[in-house]
Amino acid sequence: MEGLLGGWGTLQAATSAYISDCTSDGSRAHIFSRFTGVFYLGFAVGPAIGAFLIRHPFIPIFSPAIGVHNGAPTVTSVFYVAATASFINLLLALFLFPESLEKKKAKAAMVQSSTSVAAQSDSDAPLAVIGQSVVAHFLSPLTLFLPKTIETPDGHKRTDWSMTLLAIVLFGHLLSLGVFQIKYLYAEHIYGWGAEQLSYYISTMGFSRALHLLFILPFLIATFKPKPKPPQAVEPSGAQPKQPVKPSPAAIAKEMRFDISLIRGSLIIDLFAHSLVTLSPAHASQALFVGATAMSSFGAGLVPAANSLALCIMQSRGEDITGKLFGAFSVLQAVGQMILGPILFGIIYSETVATFPKAIFAVAAGILLVTIAVLCMLRPDAGLKTRRKAKRVGLSAAEALDRRGRSRANKDLRRPSDNSMLIPTSGESVGPSSYGSVFASSSGTTS
Repeated sequence: MEGLLGGWGTLQAATSAYISDCTSDGSRAHIFSRFTGVFYLGFAVGPAIGAFLIRHPFIPIFSPAIGVHNGAPTVTSVFYVAATASFINLLLALFLFPESLEKKKAKAAMVQSSTSVAAQSDSDAPLAVIGQSVVAHFLSPLTLFLPKTIETPDGHKRTDWSMTLLAIVLFGHLLSLGVFQIKYLYAEHIYGWGAEQLSYYISTMGFSRALHLLFILPFLIATFKPKPKPPQAVEPSGAQPKQPVKPSPAAIAKEMRFDISLIRGSLIIDLFAHSLVTLSPAHASQALFVGATAMSSFGAGLVPAANSLALCIMQSRGEDITGKLFGAFSVLQAVGQMILGPILFGIIYSETVATFPKAIFAVAAGILLVTIAVLCMLRPDAGLKTRRKAKRVGLSAAEALDRRGRSRANKDLRRPSDNSMLIPTSGESVGPSSYGSVFASSSGTTS
């Protein structure tokens, strides 16, 4: 039932859309990073709480089977506690969290959505057409990843492949994350880990990702992110505060380049971590395995940076469809990380576990290498670049005139004492316009 209703992917998509509604335009990688870090913090604490509840059940009133059953501890109390936590979240969502949009905008969005649905389900249309429209409406979020013809600020039209390439990059990263489940089987096979060691390992990985996303990555973003210029206009006292000014195309281009840098760095760290495990000795120590795989936690900033970059691309196009965007991202996550990834690495591990069990890490590194190559083709700021002025590249006014084809030679138009024509200085050509200027100067006229 949870899977049919979308599960965690739908919850993450709705949360990301809510965050984008409540925050200002521009790069929001630090905001998505902190919220993703909170998730991984719960992902690290949850298994520890579950292990404690299995060993020390404290809700025996619900079922007599809680505690020890047939000589083995049961997990019934864990589900009761999880259901209680979910119920608390439901109460918070119903009564505490405010709407992310203003009432006017929310009402307009609802009217637009109902109009489109009514148009698709016309009663006069044949049943087959209605079915096709429903399927098309269901798959409509994925159309965001198709190339789109856009108009640049200078009036030219071009085909923008930004969302297509970004979807490929994100899908490649999510596909490589499918090695996580198989990595536990690898640890059991090579190091003989049991459930207790695996729980410690999972908690360690969760804490590493939470530490990076909550503190390290936001610090790097705050340090190296390009700072926007403060507004120069000063509002008079007593004036009502204005709405926040939207960033200019040049500012959006800087935000995009910064988000791409975060994505590139995350992919390189992930690639290095998988390569280190692949190239390590056959019977490397457990500490080396834990350290190398924990290094991949510092590549967890890719998803927040990809969310931020996608919002910047939508903003540059003048589109406001955050719910549809994150819905499409949740489909990529479900297909790549939860379906195809585990199947791919499970098949590879079953075929190579006897000869080369590290093949799963080699394949993950290869996928990330192809993803980095695709990222190098991503240029979402191409249509936002403006022609630089002469002063911005450090040219003087004289050099700027020279680049436009004008001569920088001095023209002396003072009248000589003998009323003869002036001899042009070196480098000037003599023409009718030059003599005309001399005669006008000698006759006392001014221009």
